[in-house]
Parts: sequence; structure tokens; C-alpha cells
Amino acid sequence: MKASAPADVVIVGAGVAGGLLALALRELGATVTVVDAPPGNGLCTASELSYGALPGWPLAPTPLARLAAGASKRWRLLQERHGDLGWRPCRLRLHGAAAGWRPLSAFWPLPFAQVDSAVLAARLPLVLAAAGVTRLIAKVESLDFQSASGWLLCLGDGTIFSADQLVLAAGAQCRQLWPLLPQRLRSSWAAALELASFPLQLGGPAAWLPVSFGRVGLERRAVGLCQPEWLVDGGLVPRAEGSLLGQHTLVNPGLELGLVPPSPEVERQLRQGLAAQAWGKPLAQLPGSLRQAAVAFCSEGLPLVGPLADAPGMWMFTGFSAGFSQVPVLAPLLAQALALEGAPAAAATRRLHKLGLGLPG
Repeated sequence: MKASAPADVVIVGAGVAGGLLALALRELGATVTVVDAPPGNGLCTASELSYGALPGWPLAPTPLARLAAGASKRWRLLQERHGDLGWRPCRLRLHGAAAGWRPLSAFWPLPFAQVDSAVLAARLPLVLAAAGVTRLIAKVESLDFQSASGWLLCLGDGTIFSADQLVLAAGAQCRQLWPLLPQRLRSSWAAALELASFPLQLGGPAAWLPVSFGRVGLERRAVGLCQPEWLVDGGLVPRAEGSLLGQHTLVNPGLELGLVPPSPEVERQLRQGLAAQAWGKPLAQLPGSLRQAAVAFCSEGLPLVGPLADAPGMWMFTGFSAGFSQVPVLAPLLAQALALEGAPAAAATRRLHKLGLGLPG
């Protein structure tokens, strides 16, 4: 069964990246279709497993980090336009120590907010529908480019439709759809424990985060790995009526995602890693359900944002190291480059270059 092009832009992936890009495109008047994979196989999406942390200060001395420090302003604007998306101010408590730091034990008086990933997951499909975005629930089986009709998407139900402008925002699934992506785009497995409530011993809900995340360093070393490597970062954030505890990261060598890690072993490693940390030891045995997700990242730290030179009409929006703070500030720029013409599109492209992203080719 073949259908005609359904929209100005087709986005594969409807998580935080695909969803916020779709809203930004609609603000510019573009028609948009998002293709969202059906739930299944017991995994959650990377967006659903995210801490949703929004630091109000730059995490690095880079143009992108300075821009991302203003993500809360964009989330507030989105909520004013579309209703609750889970954004809220949140108390922050840092723990652990790093070079030049002493161990911290008090709430840190820095501007900080959080997007509750459970609220966002429930609300985003409704918000997209209200904004006029067409959402298809289907697995994209393959992509094919034909000069006469643009990109052909073959869906799991046998439907085939064409798109002149195609955006891959499917996280760790992007490479499976188009293997010729830059090699700095890689994937990992993430896991956390979902608790039914916020631990009473820590008082009221707040974000407890480490001074630094080991995951970042592991991602930078990914290119040189010869065997799988895992680590555990100790963190805790509110989520819906409960909370998310810990962050287990597994990176395999090479570009392939690999099989889903066995849940019992991942949970054992996660609890073991928490117990080895002074902050996490009292929490390591709390009852909770393990949640796992495949995650995309870029080994150089900068996401893939822009068109692929060797794939006409294909754009990338993936590989974020801090998606909930980077995506909302980058989505309007990519939308302008996609949907506008002439000087406005060129200005958006220049802004992306100035952020140090470049446009992958």
C-alpha cells in the first residue's frame, strides 16, 4: 500500500527530540508527521528514563552549554502555549566530590528545574495532536531514497509513503535505519530503578545529583573500547508519584547497539554501584523496578543537528548528551533551517555553526 507525501516534514521518533521539533515546525506553519514506534519488548524510551535535569548555569565553557543553561525559559514558554509538560522548579542537592570541591551535604542555591519525564510522556501525544501534528504509530522498517519521489519510508504494516524532508530523531535506532551516519554517533544501554515513592530518609522531593557524571567520560572513551564497559552514577529525581534512582550505563565496543542486557545482572550491578557510594549505600536495597532504554550519544560530546550532505533531504536531530536542556533550545533553530527559506534559513544555519555544531556531512 503506497501513500503520497503526508507533510512538509516527516520526523522519525516522537520522544523529546522529535516531539519538540515537531512543535517548533508547527509554530512556523509547516505541516508535520511524526512516526512513533509502537511500545513493546519491555523497554522504555530514553526520554522516559531521563532525569529531566535543567541546570540554570552552563555545565561547560562552550556556546552550546551557555545556550542550554536557558532551557527552562523555553520549557516555560512551551507550557504557556500547550499546557503542562512536566516542567517545574526543583530543589537541587549535589553529592560527592570532584577536583577542587569538598563533599556537599546541603541544598545548593543554584537555579535548577526538572521536567518530569512521566508527565511529558503522557502529555506530549495530546499536545502534538492539538497542535495539528499527525502522529503515526508504526515501526519504520526501511528507508530508501529515489530522486523522483524523495525518501520512501516502509512501515511495519506495509504502508509506504514518500517525504521530501526527513528528520531522524529516533535516538539509538537512527543507525539501524541509516547505517551511513557519522561514526561519532554511537549507542549505549541505560538503566535506572523506578521507586514507588520518594525515599522518606531524604525528606521532601528534590533532585540529588552527583557533582560529575562518570557516564560523560565513558562516552568520550567509547571509540577506543575493546570490550563492554559499565559504570553507575548515583542520582535520584522525583518522577510522577515516585522517583528514579541511580543511572547504569553500558557501552559496547563498535557501532552496533547489541542485545538488551539481562535485567537481573544489570540490576545487580546498579545496586552494587550504589552501595559502593557513601550517598547511595542507604538506598541501594530499596524495592524498585528496573527500567532499561537504548540511548544515542556522540563520542565527541556534540549532537548531530542538521542535514547530511550525502543524503539529500535527510536531517539529523539526535545524539544529545543532555537532551532535556539541549533539545528545547536547538529545536527552534533546526525548525527555521528546515521550514524557512532565504536569509532566515541561512541565519539559523549560521547560528548552529556558531554553537560549534556544524552540520554533519
